Amino acid sequence: MNNIKNILGERRTYSNLANTHDHSFAQLILPLQGSLFIKTASYQLELGETRLFFLPPQCQHTFYANSQNEFLVLDIPNFMLVKETEKLCGGLSIVFDERWQAIRLLMLSEIGYVSADSHNLTNLFRYAYSILQKNYTPQSIQYINANFQESISLQKLANLEGYNPTYYCQWFKKNTGMTPKAYIQSLRLQRAKELLAHTDFSILRIAQQVGYEHHASLTRLFQQHEKVTPRIYRQQSRNLAKK
Repeated sequence: MNNIKNILGERRTYSNLANTHDHSFAQLILPLQGSLFIKTASYQLELGETRLFFLPPQCQHTFYANSQNEFLVLDIPNFMLVKETEKLCGGLSIVFDERWQAIRLLMLSEIGYVSADSHNLTNLFRYAYSILQKNYTPQSIQYINANFQESISLQKLANLEGYNPTYYCQWFKKNTGMTPKAYIQSLRLQRAKELLAHTDFSILRIAQQVGYEHHASLTRLFQQHEKVTPRIYRQQSRNLAKK
């Protein structure tokens, strides 16, 4: 079943034997009962009643269950996906809220208790997919979020999205409202604020932990955005905490 032409929805259960594979189609996994352990390049989680999971095509994953379980699973052919979501190599975990519960109920009414392939199910997935896309974080932004304290080249980020650097900068600003450099600086600034407020680390150590070789670089960042030095910011934050 590695090549499919139509969407397929069915109830599935999983065993306690760990299985690792990938497939050419995507999957949407919604909880019904019990839990399922899933590991991908980006996630290692126990999928229970509070979250659902989207697996893109060619996403290698390991899965197993330790207790009685049942999930509603949709197998989704490639042609139903937009290019950006196909590149979501590690999958996507989303809170299973009331809106998703309603979607699950409608999907279950279409498939019954046996596997099914229907026009209505396709339309339901398209609606669900529009919600999924709003939760999707592009691969390069995921990379920045995980590695902002490292030296990150523009070429590396552009390659992750399959764009040239010039177009990537335009695309990035359209999606985030800022340049890649400004976005990285904002993450470094936020992390530095947390360390200044909650640790006694030296300014140099904090600068190095957020990606700067010298404390002067961190000082310039604070003066540009906070209008104070890191040392003064630390004093102010601790004075506020005492009130």
